[in-house]
Amino acid sequence: MEHFTTKRHFFRFYFLLVLMVLLMGGFGVFVILDFYGKWGTPDFEVGDYLLLFMGGFMLVFGIFFLIMYFRNAPIIRLHHDRISFGREAYDLKDVAVLELTGKFPFGWGISLPDEGACLTFKDGTKKYIFDMMYSNGPELKVLLERRFHNTSSPKAAIIRNFNTLRIEGEEFFKGNPFVNFRASILWIIIGAFLWHLLIVPPNHNDVFIFLALVGIVWFLILAFGTHYFGLTKDYFFVHYHYLFWKKHVYTLSNIEEVVFESPGKGPYRLRLITRDYQTKIYAASTLKTKTWLKLKKALEQMGVQVRNEAFPEG
Repeated sequence: MEHFTTKRHFFRFYFLLVLMVLLMGGFGVFVILDFYGKWGTPDFEVGDYLLLFMGGFMLVFGIFFLIMYFRNAPIIRLHHDRISFGREAYDLKDVAVLELTGKFPFGWGISLPDEGACLTFKDGTKKYIFDMMYSNGPELKVLLERRFHNTSSPKAAIIRNFNTLRIEGEEFFKGNPFVNFRASILWIIIGAFLWHLLIVPPNHNDVFIFLALVGIVWFLILAFGTHYFGLTKDYFFVHYHYLFWKKHVYTLSNIEEVVFESPGKGPYRLRLITRDYQTKIYAASTLKTKTWLKLKKALEQMGVQVRNEAFPEG
């Protein structure tokens, strides 16, 4: 097996890490400087010690966040018979269980699990590979699968030139993109724009500019958060309600797994994992629970593995 080294993702690792550290560190320093600006002056009060505590807490949390991020994304090197996570090296023959998909604990008090892979060694040690941290994580998973299961390189699952496909009997799984809570916000913005345009013109054009900018941003949020899906005996389709000319097409035989997720208070979304472990996430805020369940049943009947992490099925 060839030598392979992971690369940390520029945006999801480095950019977010720098942004969070700057925000927490900058806030902490600002609050501490505010405390020392008041200390020893007539305006100083006992309650101002809270500023020192808050600033110190933010600095400590920033350092904790920095350490945690690097700890959860060590540089991974894969050799013929060994794998190393940072400075820790293990023999591949000691791997007892290899899980290439699933949610795993982020560690260090972070309760929300993240998608990734897990290597469990014979002594019980578990090492995680989190998808969001690495730009070439899928390639590492393919190499590990080839090493342990003697598989060949998978074909690409997404079809680029889908206009030549003969599509017959596509079953749709969709909701109403115009009558829901998120869409109603767009209608309110459009209504406010038309109100000021036709009935009560404002004194300045700043109102129009503000409403237009907010409307465009919210439209883009809706456009990329209201997917719906189609299914035939050979293909899985991802459609856009608002960007109706766009769609993604996948061959069912090259889909490794489909995951239904619920990201906090956001809309339910579908995570599609292909045979080469590439991942795409499609939010679908218009689909009702019963529609998700119908989609799950239809995919399973086509032989696609579905993992439901979004809602109970009882």
